Amino acid sequence: MIEHEIFPRSELLLQNVIEIIDRPLFAHSPRIATSGNLCQISIEHACAFRSLAESRMLASAFVVMRAQYEAVLRGVWALYSATDAQIERISARVTPDTELAAKNLPSAFDMLEALAKAPNAKVPFDALSEFKASAWPALNSYVHGGIHPLGRLVEGYPLELIIGTVRIGNALSMVAAMQYCVLTGVSDLQRQLTPLHSRFQDCLPLHRAQS
Repeated sequence: MIEHEIFPRSELLLQNVIEIIDRPLFAHSPRIATSGNLCQISIEHACAFRSLAESRMLASAFVVMRAQYEAVLRGVWALYSATDAQIERISARVTPDTELAAKNLPSAFDMLEALAKAPNAKVPFDALSEFKASAWPALNSYVHGGIHPLGRLVEGYPLELIIGTVRIGNALSMVAAMQYCVLTGVSDLQRQLTPLHSRFQDCLPLHRAQS
């Protein structure tokens, strides 16, 4: 196990986030439900990532981080940019036919390209596009057993890399939480998340903590 305060502090941050966003969705349409479910999945992945990282299973942790990112990206895309037909495919009951149809959904690049044209999605789009630009090649390498995990297996993982990545995972959780706030329809619910940036600035990337 890695002994560092970032892990219990991150758990406390997430507990505070969940207390704020634990509200029903404002509607139960397939679009709203799909977006909300994907945000919840992304936050679940964040918990798994942190647990794996703390247990020194770091190659697996980085694979989960990519899943965390893709879940929240798809959740934002589902609300703002997906067509009704795409929502129907992704929210269908799982059968061999629906599983095949769901494989034809847009890639991460295509979802970001669509979100770039959605004015209401500017805030999550900026955060998600910044993450993809900086982290995507390395995460792909971990998913596919490439040079990054092989290199780290030999050289090890510096503590500063681990801590920095935990902070990034926490920031993705905040993006998912902010998206979920929108889906509750509760006015100004997102603002209740704002104080957490200063209270838990040690758990978030520096540019997020200073905003």
